[in-house]
Amino acid sequence: MQNSKTYKLYKSGKLWVVGAVAVAGVAVSSNVAHVSADTVSNADASAVKNTDATQSDKQVQLTASSTDTATDKATTDDATKTATVSSTAEKSTVPTTAGSSVTQDQAKDAVDKAQDTVKSDADTASKAGVDVTTGKTTDVTINDDNASSKTDEVLSDLNKQDQAVKVATAKQQANDQAYQTATTEQTDATKQGQADLDNATSDLDKQVDTTEKAGIKVNVEVAQSSPEYKDLSGLEGQDLLDAMAYNIDLYKQAIADGVASEKTDTETLAKLTAEYQQKQADYAKANADRDEAVEKGQSDLNNATSDLDQQVEASKNAGLDVSVEVSKVSPKYKDLTALEGQDLLDAMAYNLDLYNKAVASGVASEKADTATLAKLTAEYQKLVADYEAQKAAVDKANADKKAAYEKALEDYMNGTNNTTSMTAQTQTDASSGQYQTFMNATVDQKTGEFTLEHDMNDGVHIIGHGVLKGKVNWKIFSNGDGTETVTISSIELYSYTYTNAYQNQAVNQNINFHVYDNDGNELFSVYHDGNTTFSKTINKTAQINKTFKISPNETSPLTQVLVVDDNWIWNTHGQVSTQIKNTNVAPKAPTYEQDPVKPKAPKATVHHVQVVAPEKGRAPAVPVASVKKVTVADMPNAVKPQPQKVGVHYYNIKKTPKVEKTVTPATPVTPKAVETASILPTTHASESHGGVLLSAMAGLASLGLAFGISKKGKKQN
Repeated sequence: MQNSKTYKLYKSGKLWVVGAVAVAGVAVSSNVAHVSADTVSNADASAVKNTDATQSDKQVQLTASSTDTATDKATTDDATKTATVSSTAEKSTVPTTAGSSVTQDQAKDAVDKAQDTVKSDADTASKAGVDVTTGKTTDVTINDDNASSKTDEVLSDLNKQDQAVKVATAKQQANDQAYQTATTEQTDATKQGQADLDNATSDLDKQVDTTEKAGIKVNVEVAQSSPEYKDLSGLEGQDLLDAMAYNIDLYKQAIADGVASEKTDTETLAKLTAEYQQKQADYAKANADRDEAVEKGQSDLNNATSDLDQQVEASKNAGLDVSVEVSKVSPKYKDLTALEGQDLLDAMAYNLDLYNKAVASGVASEKADTATLAKLTAEYQKLVADYEAQKAAVDKANADKKAAYEKALEDYMNGTNNTTSMTAQTQTDASSGQYQTFMNATVDQKTGEFTLEHDMNDGVHIIGHGVLKGKVNWKIFSNGDGTETVTISSIELYSYTYTNAYQNQAVNQNINFHVYDNDGNELFSVYHDGNTTFSKTINKTAQINKTFKISPNETSPLTQVLVVDDNWIWNTHGQVSTQIKNTNVAPKAPTYEQDPVKPKAPKATVHHVQVVAPEKGRAPAVPVASVKKVTVADMPNAVKPQPQKVGVHYYNIKKTPKVEKTVTPATPVTPKAVETASILPTTHASESHGGVLLSAMAGLASLGLAFGISKKGKKQN
C-alpha cells in the first residue's frame, strides 16, 4: 500500500478544521471508509468512539447514531405499511445481499449504489407528488469480519425502503390518473346533460312564448333536482372512479327525468294552446256572424227610419203637428253565458234568427207610418194652398218692411260707427324771445301712429331737432244696444332721433330729453350736448287701460296718453291725447199688415222601431298553465387524493482500518491513534484545540511512518 496523506474537512459552526492524517507506516486496510462531511452531523461525530483495531460484533450493531430513533421508526413503519399495498409489479431493484466474502470497500460500494437507487426512486416519487420524508442518517461501522452480514442488513432495509417508495409512487400515479379520469368523466357528463336539459328547456321556452302570445297566462316554476350523490372526499383510485360513476348515473337519471318532465309540459302546453285557439276562433266567428247580422239589420232599420224621418220633416214643414215615439223590441234571446265552441255557434244562430225577424217587422211598421203620414200631409197641404194664396201679398209687403227694419236695427245695435280724433298739446316755457322753442305732434287717426317733433335753441341758432315716434293702441266694441265701449289700452314707443344742424354755443350743454307714462314712470331718456346726430331704438310699451262707454252721438273725454319733457336752458313739455265719438243712429219700427187666418194643422204620431241586438258571445276563459323548468344539482367535484407519504433514511458506512500486530511489545498505543485519526468525526473543539490536535496527529504520523516501514505486508491478527 502506497504511503499517502489525506486531508478531510469537518464543519464546526462557521469554522473549518483541516486534519492531516498520516496513513503510511501503519498496517491500514484498503477498505477504510472516509467519513463525508455531507453525511456526518455534529451529533454523529460526538457519537463516534475511539476503538481498537479489532472490534467485536457487538460494537458494530446496526444502530443509529442520532437520538431521534422514534422518527426513524415511524418512517420505517410508514414505508412498510405502504409496501403492503404494492402490486406485485412494483419490485425494488436494490439487492438484499452483497455476498459472503465481501470486503469493506465492496460493502461500502454496494451500500452507496443501493442508496443512490433509493435516492433516485425517492426523487422520482417526489416529482410524482409523493410526500417523501428523509430521516436522519444511521452510522454503521463494519470490519472485515462483519462486512458481509452488516451489509446484508443495510441492503435488506434499503430494499424495503425502495419497495415502499415505488409502491407509493405507483399509488400516487394511480390516484392522479383516477382523479383526472373522474374529473373528465364528470365534465363530459355534465356538459352532455346540461346540453340535453338546455334543449328541452329551449323547446319549453319557445312553447311558453307561443302560448303567452296566444293570450294564455303561463306560470313558470323552477324545480331543483338534488340527487343524493356520494361524498368523494378522501376517496382514491378505483374507489374514486366507482363513486364518480355512481354519481354520474344519478346525474344522468335526473337529467333524463328533467328532460322528460319538460317535454311533457311542452306537449301539454301545446295541446292547451291549440284548444284555446280553437275556442277563440269559434268565439270570433260567432261574434262576426252577430256583427254582420246586426250591421245589416241596423242598416235596414236606419233606411226605414230615414224615410220616415224625411216624411216627418216634410210634414212638419207643411205645418202638421207630428210626434215621434220610440218602440223598443226585445226578442227572447238565449243566454250565451259560459257557452263555448259549437254550443256558442248554435245559440248565436238561434238569436240571430229572432233578431232578423224583429228587424223585418220593425221595417214594415215604419214604412206603414211613412205612407200614412204622407197621405195626411197631402190633404193638409191642399187646405193650406188657399191660405197661402191670400197671404202672399201680405207676406211680401211685411217681409220687405221687416227686412229693412231688421237691417237698420242690427246696424244700430251692433254698430261701431265712430269718428276718431287725436291732438298733441305743448307747453313751452319760452314761447318767444331769444330762446323760443316749439314742440309739434302729428297723429294718424286710423292707426294711432304719431310723430312728436321738437327743436333745440342755444340762444343763437336752432342747433337741431328731435323726433319721437310711436303708436297709441285702442279697441272699440259694440255693446249690442247701440252703445260702444272704447278701451285705450297702451302706447308704444318706437324710436327717438336727433338731427344736429349747428354747433351748440350755449354755456350749459346739458340737454336731456324724457318720455313718461301717465303714472310718471320714465319710459325713455337721453342726455347729450346737441352737437351730434344720433338715433336710438326704444321699443317699449306703456299700459294706459282707460275704458269709456259712449252712447250714440256721445264723445269720449280727451284722454292723455303720453308726457314729453325737453329740458335744457328752457324746458319744453308736451302731451298726446285722443277722443272718440259714437255716430250710431237708432231706426224707427215699421207698421205691418194683418195676416190672414191660417188653417189648423192636424196631429199625427209615428213610431221609430228599435230592435235590441243579441249580446255578443263571451270570450273563452283564459286558462292558466303551470310548467316547470328543471335544474339538476351539480355533482360534487372529485377531490384530489392526498399525496402518498413515504419515509426514507440512509446509512453512513464506516470502515474499520486494519492494524497489523507488531513483534515488539513496546508500541501498543500506535494502532489506536491511527484508528482514531482515520475515522475522525466533526469536532466541536475550538481553533486552539484544533491546532494542538493537528500537532499531535503529525507526531503520531511520524511515529507510524517508522513502524509502518518495518511491518509492511504483515497480516493483522
